[in-house]
Formats: sequence, structure tokens, C-alpha cells
Amino acid sequence: RMRAPIASRFTAAVVPEVHIQGDECAQARPCVQPSGAFLLRLPGLGYTKPNDLLKGALRAFSKDDILTYAAALAFSGLFALFPFLIFLIALLGVLNVPEFFDWLLDQAESALPADSYRMVVDVVGEIQGQTRGGLLSVSIIMAIWGASSGIRSVMNAMNVAYGVEETRPAWRRYALSIAYTLGLAALLIASAGLMLTGPRAIEWIASEAGLGRLFVTLWTWLRWPVLALLLMVTAALIYYLAPNVERRFTLISPGAVVAVVLWLIASFGFSLYVSSFTNYSATYGSLGGIVVLLLYFYLSSAVLLLGAEVNAELRRIRTGAPIAPDDP
Repeated sequence: RMRAPIASRFTAAVVPEVHIQGDECAQARPCVQPSGAFLLRLPGLGYTKPNDLLKGALRAFSKDDILTYAAALAFSGLFALFPFLIFLIALLGVLNVPEFFDWLLDQAESALPADSYRMVVDVVGEIQGQTRGGLLSVSIIMAIWGASSGIRSVMNAMNVAYGVEETRPAWRRYALSIAYTLGLAALLIASAGLMLTGPRAIEWIASEAGLGRLFVTLWTWLRWPVLALLLMVTAALIYYLAPNVERRFTLISPGAVVAVVLWLIASFGFSLYVSSFTNYSATYGSLGGIVVLLLYFYLSSAVLLLGAEVNAELRRIRTGAPIAPDDP
């Protein structure tokens, strides 16, 4: 048996029928590649035809009835959002970083439809005026508990996408969901810090190195790819931590790339549709903002779960065997 030759990380080749073991197959079962097939090798894919991967993921997406789970995840996410904001505001009060919400609201304005954005701004303003008592108050502890329910919904939906049952004990699931909630808050703050302090740091480096304004202008253009990269890393962490599956961590997985690209396209398209072709406020009255936000969460959940199906399908192609769950 032989390993298919790999000339570089990005390779296009006609690959003879070979049996690949080791890193290419996570299980102790050989993978057989189709004879004479034109395969594109990309990081994270190995010698896998992208169209076969996407077709398999879409079939699994339909077979697993993922849209139903996306609806449940959107509903849970909506109820978890505001407890999470309560905790986040209290945490930022302790850390004394008021610029964070200016940045966060700027990002929300660019992603959310106008009705939903105004509703979020109003709620954030009310929470900022009422939050008292620091991180250890009863209300903040309850907020963390409420926000973690959304994480548990993500864990359940990811198990469906990967085709595994939940075997982790209840205490472990609750502990993990709370830990992931705290980690998500830390990741958001770190991302905001990078985007807020990045221009100042770049200006200082440029002045010290004598690079002029060109370097600063370069950062202005690069900050959006950096933000997309942060989104991909966040998605990769969700795909690694949420499902009950034992696997190696991949920083930028194919599913994360698919999810982030589709999410950016879907966010722009949905915002354009809501602002140009329909008026939810006329139909739903004061509930228009909530309905739009719920639809946006539904769309985002579907994209996130499609990315999980892409990763799960890639794993099935590589191993040729069902996915084994973690030990409880």
C-alpha cells in the first residue's frame, strides 16, 4: 500500500486508486479514493472532490431535518441573547472598557436589519442603566445560566449534524455550557480589543519603523479579513467543542469556511431584503423587530449547522465509518 504523493498543500492531480492510512484516516480503516478521478487537494480536505463533499453535506442536511433544529436553535438563541448581554455589560463594567459596546453596536448595525438593530440598541441602553452589583450578584448568575441554555441548544443541534447521541452526563453538559458561555464572552472582548487597539498599534509601529501612512492604510483594508478570520476561528471552536465527538482540532476547517462565507452573504442579502422589499413593522406592529431578529437567528443557525454537516461529511468520507462519540 502506498500514500498518494503530495507536492504541496494546494495540489490538483489525477490520483490512481490508492489506500491511504495514518493522518488521512482518523480511524484504523483504509480510505479508497476513486480511480482516475480529478481531485483538488485543499487544506483540511485532503484528496476530496469539493462537489462530492458539498452534495453529501446537503443530502445529510435534508435527511437530518436540520432546518427544524435551526428553528429550535434560533428560538433558544433569542431567549439566551439578552441574559448574555446582561452578563457581558456587567463584565465590561468590571473591566472598564466602555468602547467595547460602541464597536459591538457598529458591527451589529452592519449585520442586522434596521428594526432589529434599533431594538437591540434600546435593550442594551436599558440594561446599561439597570445593571448593578458586579459579577457575583444573583441577577448576573441567573443571566449566565440563561445564556448557557443557548449553548446547550447548540450542543444538541451539533450532535444531530454529526449523527451521534448525547452520552455526556447532565452535570458535564451544564458545566461545559457555562464554561463555553464565559469563553464566548472572553472571545468577543478579545476580538473587540484587537479591532479597537489595532489601528493605534499599527500607527505606533508605522511611526517607529518609519513606514508612513501606507502601513496604516493597509490595516484599514486588512481589518475586515482579520474579522472574517476571527469568525472562522469561532466557528471552528464551536464545531470542535459542542458535539459529542472525539476528534482533533482544526483551526480553519472546511465547514467553518463554508459557514462564515455563507453567513456574510446571507446577512447582506437578508438585510437588503428586509430594508428594500418588505415591512415587518406594518405586519407585526411592535413585534416587527423581534420577528426580524428571530428570522435572522434562524438563517444564521441554518448556516452554522450546514457548516457542521460539511465537517461531518468530510469525516465520513475520510474514515468510511460512522462517527464515534466521546466517552461519557
